[in-house]
Amino acid sequence: MFMAKLHYTLWIFIALTLLGNSFAKTVEEDREAIAEFLQECRNNKLYLIKDEFDVDCGELYQHYNSNSDKQYSQSQARRNGQVRIAGFNLWHPGSQNSGYKDYKLIAQIIDKSDVVGALELLPLVSLDAKNNSEVVSILAEGPAQLRSLKRELNAANRSGDLDEVQELKAKITIISDTLKKAPSLYREPGYLKVLSELRKLDSSWSLILSPRGDSAKPTHVKELTGFFYRGRSVKPITNEHCQETYSRTSGKKYACFPNLRKSFMGRETSHVFSRRPLLGSFKSGSFDFSLLASHVVFTSPHPVEDKEDMENILRPSFGVSDYKDLGVGLDSTNYARFAEAKIIMEFMQKLKRKYKEKDIIYVGDMNLTADNPFWSNLLKETGEHELLIEVETSLSLAKVNYRGVPTNAMASNYDHFIVPKNSLSNCKKENDDYDTSRLEYLSGDVYRYISDNYIVRSKRIKNSTQVYPEDILEESLTESYDYSLTKTGERHMKKMISSLESQLKKVYTIKRGEIVKDDSRINQRLSYFRDRVFLSQLSNNTFYRVYKEVISDHYPIFLNCSNR
Repeated sequence: MFMAKLHYTLWIFIALTLLGNSFAKTVEEDREAIAEFLQECRNNKLYLIKDEFDVDCGELYQHYNSNSDKQYSQSQARRNGQVRIAGFNLWHPGSQNSGYKDYKLIAQIIDKSDVVGALELLPLVSLDAKNNSEVVSILAEGPAQLRSLKRELNAANRSGDLDEVQELKAKITIISDTLKKAPSLYREPGYLKVLSELRKLDSSWSLILSPRGDSAKPTHVKELTGFFYRGRSVKPITNEHCQETYSRTSGKKYACFPNLRKSFMGRETSHVFSRRPLLGSFKSGSFDFSLLASHVVFTSPHPVEDKEDMENILRPSFGVSDYKDLGVGLDSTNYARFAEAKIIMEFMQKLKRKYKEKDIIYVGDMNLTADNPFWSNLLKETGEHELLIEVETSLSLAKVNYRGVPTNAMASNYDHFIVPKNSLSNCKKENDDYDTSRLEYLSGDVYRYISDNYIVRSKRIKNSTQVYPEDILEESLTESYDYSLTKTGERHMKKMISSLESQLKKVYTIKRGEIVKDDSRINQRLSYFRDRVFLSQLSNNTFYRVYKEVISDHYPIFLNCSNR
């Protein structure tokens, strides 16, 4: 019944979109994934958000704090003078592998902007998804079980079977207690943890989220794309492309997966993308604009073992069957990345030519550096775009690189804006350069926060063997490190591990219909917390890993635009 409610026209669009191979998802997979994520949205609303703020669970996108436009003031936005647009790869908030994030700090970082294209968000995964499934199941099935047991109890009372009466009463008590407490056991996905912390800083923060997660392969984690925006200074507006493409789909057309099929692009191109971009439109003061955000694929299909996939990517993108025909800078590892970049820019061209909105901004983790020589060919071919951000935007874990040069926690230049050429004059400085920047982790507020809350190493290098005493995990750790663990740092580390242990021991789940402590992997999680967040600081090779664990392995990038 639930699937019947999804609009037929939406599935026709998806079916046509997914005709190609390569990274394409089948119609059935897409339908199931959107329906499943719609249900997650409804459960979030029912068990977590309740009446705190409005939530729109739609087929094109999910919208959290959807009534924040009531706090929007165009005159106030104009008085602010500018809107700051950002891109931020958040590295899987909510997954077990990134379980030590400091959401308070992440929110403080996002709060430096007004609208953020957020990448690598995740739906509920792993043990959290399993827990929530158990919660929903018991709440759905428990009442019927309870009624059945009460009928059995009445029969047992009439028959005088005291043993059965006591047994049934015990079962009724367990189910009643479980039904009462189960809603509080429903766990919060990472994207809502971010939003919750943001709303503590400004209640107008909102989130538009893609309708499902995407991945290069079915076995890979399904990533979501979202737009966090400050409703006080930015409001979503109808996107013309979404309105036209999904005209028969109900709901407001603020955002959508773009139409990458033949009817709009002139040929099928959707299968080129491992993770489809999310398109949305916004207004701040006198400036309205469209944002396109995506996380470009990293691994290209093997040119020999996956030759057909390679050809299916290259033909609609470049009109060739082999990446070797395309020139310097494009190789077997990155041709799929450039294919996505090519289609993205072509799509932006078509948007600009067909609709009234001309201010179209792409932001994303492209896994491509700006100094790659193939960019000059690509930008020259389109002739209508500029690539912004030439500084490093991904995190280096090591203190020095293989040449012995300090990394300053910087690795690769992967995150970029793409903007229409000779436009967006309101986003430029007096010298006619675009007003772009990248947040620094090793200075300012972020550095002070990390130093105050997480740094436990000595300032001076000490290349000697250090034996650490029995810690709260009751393990003896002997290692050769480049830096010492200070006495103050050791006390702080133990205090934070102890605090995490207390939190983990208060976590409950449902197993076989009963509420029990979720004690799975507690010691392992504490050990990982110690090693990844704290002891990693003592080695030159993992000197900056703490930043990855508590924030991300990427830096946010910014584009400032006047909105007067």
